[in-house]
Amino acid sequence: MKKSQTELTYLRAAAQNATAVGLVIILYDLLLHDLEQAISAMADHDVERRTAEIKHSLLVLQQLEGSLDKEGGAEAAKIFSQFYSALRSKVFEAHLKASPEILRKQIELVLDVRQAWQQVDKPNLGPTYVAAAPVVSRPGREPSLAAAAAAGGGDAGSMNWTA
Repeated sequence: MKKSQTELTYLRAAAQNATAVGLVIILYDLLLHDLEQAISAMADHDVERRTAEIKHSLLVLQQLEGSLDKEGGAEAAKIFSQFYSALRSKVFEAHLKASPEILRKQIELVLDVRQAWQQVDKPNLGPTYVAAAPVVSRPGREPSLAAAAAAGGGDAGSMNWTA
């Protein structure tokens, strides 16, 4: 969890220059880092470090959920709230069971949604950039409901997702 001074300086500069969506992407990056570090701590049988990483990941999830516009965000905010709640539950389960497999599955889901947020933020990269499909999915997998909400595509009510 401890970051070098260089990493902190880079992160601070990125946050200061980021769009609102860019800030969400930064939080997803922090969450992914925390989950990966928790897996590493599990492999090292370092319970104290695993606990610290899980705790920080839960704080990041709290920040993500707290930033939802539940009044104006309507259905998308509800979907993201459910996604974060399911994710939080699975992170707790992984921590209690010391299960890197559960965390790896959560990392896949978070990556899907993060990629969808990147699609949303691509117009901010410049006028010559052409976005591909609005919802990112892996071959053979349906896009997650939260990913669809992030990208603003698809009929969210007809899609299935599990954390």
